[in-house]
Amino acid sequence: MKTGQYPVSFLFALLLALAAGIALALARPPTGSWPVFLLAALFAVSAILLWRGSRCCWLVFLLLFFVLGLCRLQGSMALPANDISQWAGAAMPEVRLRGEILEEPRWTKELQPDGSTVHKVRYLVRVQKVKAMGRDWQPASGRCYLYARSPQEDTSARIGDGIMAMGKVRLLHGYQNPGQIDTRLLLRTDGITALVMAGKAGVSTAPEDGHEFLRSIASLRAHYRSSMEEVMPKADAAAVFAMLFGGYDGIEPELVEDFQATGIVHILSVSGSHISLVAAVIAGLAALLHLPRALSALLVLGAIAFYSVLAGCVPPVIRAAIMGGLAFLALALGRERESRIILLLTGLGMLLCKPLLLFHISFELSYLATAGLIFLAPVICRWLCAHRVPRALAMGLAITTAAQLMTLPVLAWYFGQVSIVALLANLIVVPILELIIVLGLLAGLIAFVLPFLGRFVFAMDSLLLGLSAEVTHVLAQLPHSMIFVPAMTPAGCALYYLLLGSFLLNEKQKTWLCAQILPYRRALTALLLILLLSYGSWKIMAPREMAVHFIDVGQGDAALVVTPHGQALMFDTGGTRSGSFDVGAHVDVPYLLHYDIHELAAIFLTHAHEDHAQGCGGILRKMPVGHVYTASEGVDAYARSLGFGDADPLLRKFSAALAGDVFTIDGVRVEVLFAPPKPEHGGTGNEVSNVYRVSYGKASFLFTGDLVKEQEARLLASGQEISSSVLKAGHHGSATSSSEEFLKAVAPQYGVFCVGYENSFGHPKPEIVRRYQDAGIRTLRTDEDGAVVFHTDGRSMRVETYAAKS
Repeated sequence: MKTGQYPVSFLFALLLALAAGIALALARPPTGSWPVFLLAALFAVSAILLWRGSRCCWLVFLLLFFVLGLCRLQGSMALPANDISQWAGAAMPEVRLRGEILEEPRWTKELQPDGSTVHKVRYLVRVQKVKAMGRDWQPASGRCYLYARSPQEDTSARIGDGIMAMGKVRLLHGYQNPGQIDTRLLLRTDGITALVMAGKAGVSTAPEDGHEFLRSIASLRAHYRSSMEEVMPKADAAAVFAMLFGGYDGIEPELVEDFQATGIVHILSVSGSHISLVAAVIAGLAALLHLPRALSALLVLGAIAFYSVLAGCVPPVIRAAIMGGLAFLALALGRERESRIILLLTGLGMLLCKPLLLFHISFELSYLATAGLIFLAPVICRWLCAHRVPRALAMGLAITTAAQLMTLPVLAWYFGQVSIVALLANLIVVPILELIIVLGLLAGLIAFVLPFLGRFVFAMDSLLLGLSAEVTHVLAQLPHSMIFVPAMTPAGCALYYLLLGSFLLNEKQKTWLCAQILPYRRALTALLLILLLSYGSWKIMAPREMAVHFIDVGQGDAALVVTPHGQALMFDTGGTRSGSFDVGAHVDVPYLLHYDIHELAAIFLTHAHEDHAQGCGGILRKMPVGHVYTASEGVDAYARSLGFGDADPLLRKFSAALAGDVFTIDGVRVEVLFAPPKPEHGGTGNEVSNVYRVSYGKASFLFTGDLVKEQEARLLASGQEISSSVLKAGHHGSATSSSEEFLKAVAPQYGVFCVGYENSFGHPKPEIVRRYQDAGIRTLRTDEDGAVVFHTDGRSMRVETYAAKS
């Protein structure tokens, strides 16, 4: 390959090599400093080969960028010795910190059981000093989210103000399940390394000079919000504000669900589509005025810069502005080839500066969608035009189709579903939403000069939002509006993009490729047949396995059982006591969809406590469930836990499981070993936990919920055989459960603790963990291991942990 030949292919190969190095460094972090020495050696070799004009230079460059990816991720993951995260840990006391507020505080309300309202606030803080363990103030660094509670909302704190608080520092942690967005990496990408939970002393802020520019921008956004709320309902104002500047605060959940079902939820986050819209409007105005091309380009860049500043200059906005702006300009100037080079160079630059962007869903979707716009959309558009589709319609279809095709593997991994009505929504609804955005941006500026006219335009926006919401709801309710797509393996993703890339080949390239393959067509055909036959034989002859998944739902229990022929059962579903987060809808359902599970034969609940049962509500609303078996508390207790009304028709699926009941599903046996009656004088609910055992061949799994020692003794006294291969540790490893006699009777090989990271209860208790270890039981924990998955053919068993794999 000659130097400078095929620049697009070469840059694409460099981008892949860099991404591969970053991904490998995250999965298998290199030890020692050998990557740095290897990088220096490769740099020297590449310089020599480049000077000599060697044909092998490109290969050395690929290796160079691969090792560069390893080194860059190592460097980005390393933190200074005084980073705020260094004060995190269960054994560390509360610390006092001083810092600077970096964005407008975000306030939310939470209704308490007694009817009172608690105001919660989140500050983004640049930490400056820390005082801990009786020492004097010492310099500190890093960014953190600071959470606090207050009896009333305080809007006096602004960007740039000083802040002081005392609280517990926690490391970043999220739900560690496949298909789940990695919150830890997401925040680390934006420089946030810890969370701080303010104690009873609360938070104090002090006005600081400076930062007037950022404050004026924040005031301008507040002006937009207040002007909207004067003429439209708050929910409408929240939706329009989100379309302009991003965010989900205050939006009706039904509208968000409809946007998700129709594939246009991206409109609620500032992305490349917003940047392209702003650029297109300015470019169109420039064309109407017959302005010179250079001046038009300058105006477009100015409009993009202004909008980025107005949206807060947050990292996702800056990334979208860079990618969308450069791509739009290149295409508008008729430089399709240069736009490809610009996009690839932009990707290289971004990953070199912030390698963690590779794992950021916003970057993944924005970059792939932009790549679809540049690489794939023109090909699809030409094909449609060749088949007599009007160009205006062809371009709209091409852009939407290209974006969907390019982002499909990412959508399948994170969401397990793709909107089938996205084309209709993009053709019918998106133009209305784009008009809302353009009018909204214009109305806010007009309101400064002519408040009445600005409010009138905002009122028009509200009417248009109502129209678009109705149309979106109709489209979302169409049969099969969403199709479920199972997550692809890395090999599957590579094959998918290779097939997609084949459509980019021109006739000359296709002819050359066919000429290379033609002499080997018989050998390749035979190899393909052998592979297909081998795979089919393996699928037929491989023993049928049952899989049992212990899902990471934080401080709660949730387990999924998948039978040998794919039927699915759940044992508890997790949940939060405050009810502020729907674990069922946002953790359980994505997990099920990731494994291509679209319905459950049954859900077995051990008892009605929220951390075991609440997620059931979100699952029932999202997918078909055959039946729900409960403990003896009564349906009313479950209705309260799930947030259902007493007359909710879904409660008809509920009935109490009785001791001695046996269910056989696809060769898997579910036994109700213990179902104590409801206490006459009430109780916590732990003592009425049902005990279920799931068996397949010689392998068995025991689910005890929060069963306490007294009930364990009653179960032992009943004389039943309770030995099992795997024991779900009772009550999250609390000292109230897992008596020595009980562990001896169960005699499991494995014990699984379902616990939340640094939970306030101190679960699992150290003495209980030692008790399991002293009994020779291998222990696994969802807070450390993430999702834990057992596979068994009824004779042997193997276990996988998601955190270890990631």
